[in-house]
Amino acid sequence: MLEGKKTYFTALLLALATFARAMGWLEQDQYEIFLGLMGSMGLAALRSALTKGE
Repeated sequence: MLEGKKTYFTALLLALATFARAMGWLEQDQYEIFLGLMGSMGLAALRSALTKGE
């Protein structure tokens, strides 16, 4: 389903989290946890794409 789109999906989630933080919907500690999780997910997606040669 997300074949070839995982990195874009992660970037979209990061953008939404940044918007939520700017609007005050997330506290700073929640935002930092989210950034760590999404950063890890993005790196895993990138590694997967490089391994497959996409």
